[in-house]
Amino acid sequence: MLFEPSLTLASAAELTENVFGHVVPYELFSVGPVRFTNHMFMVLVSAVLVFLVFRFTASRVRTGRIGAQEDFVTRGRFAQFFEAICVFIREHVVRPQLGHLTDRYIGYIWTVFFFILFCNLLGAVPIGSIAGWLAYTAGADYPGWYAHWWGTATTNLAVTSALASISLVAIIGIGIKEQGIHYFEHFAPVPFKPLPMVPVAALLVFLEVLGLFIKASVLALRLFGVMTGGHMVIAVLIGLTFFFGSYLVGVASLVGALAISLLELFIAGLQAFIFTFLTTLFIAAGAAHGEHEEHHEHEAHPEPAPAHGVQPVAREAG
Repeated sequence: MLFEPSLTLASAAELTENVFGHVVPYELFSVGPVRFTNHMFMVLVSAVLVFLVFRFTASRVRTGRIGAQEDFVTRGRFAQFFEAICVFIREHVVRPQLGHLTDRYIGYIWTVFFFILFCNLLGAVPIGSIAGWLAYTAGADYPGWYAHWWGTATTNLAVTSALASISLVAIIGIGIKEQGIHYFEHFAPVPFKPLPMVPVAALLVFLEVLGLFIKASVLALRLFGVMTGGHMVIAVLIGLTFFFGSYLVGVASLVGALAISLLELFIAGLQAFIFTFLTTLFIAAGAAHGEHEEHHEHEAHPEPAPAHGVQPVAREAG
């Protein structure tokens, strides 16, 4: 029989719970009013892994001795891999934007990138499903509880909002630290005088401040939406098997779900990079605001050529 509604609905419901286990927050236990969910657990796991990985990487980085070139080479392919990523982010993502401020704030940028990357990648590893299957084979009463310990933390809007809020504090805090009171000047692009300009200037200030909060909201919603969308697509593709009850559709759905899963691995790194890149841009817009203006003014009014330049030589030759 091609389609059996009762079997299809029951199987689809069970499948939806398994697939969206990465997305939907499940309460694991509670301590008083505090509910500890699987996404909170994954945030903790990601933070611990980032600390351990880079504690180990730092121990493998060798400062070397003068005259001994081999002592400057980082030991081990594992440490070299993460060191190469750090160098790429510092030299090709952050330094073009922050310039001489790069080394001062690169620690925060690295932390944001690798924390989001670990959260995204760990959610793609089916450790929760494996734990649930092992619990089922062992005769556990509720194997799904073990499977729900795992998940993708960045599919929780509360997690991405917290990350965006921290970046917002960093954007404002770094801007004030580097520019002082002048940081607030770029919120008022036109002066509040003469009197007819006051309404226009006030409106622009409101829009500039609103735009700052919109930037933070975009950081949260982009990461949340993209990471959640991938799991929803996989759930729909696999659900087609139970809806049509056909082996042909099942094979096609499985191939499509596998392709989307591989694409999610790429998207996991891409979204971490985009979040980091946009955060760097927003920080640079406030921290290096005055430097960009001086740079453009220098380009508009270049310094005169030195007296020993080409023109005096040409006059002598004439």
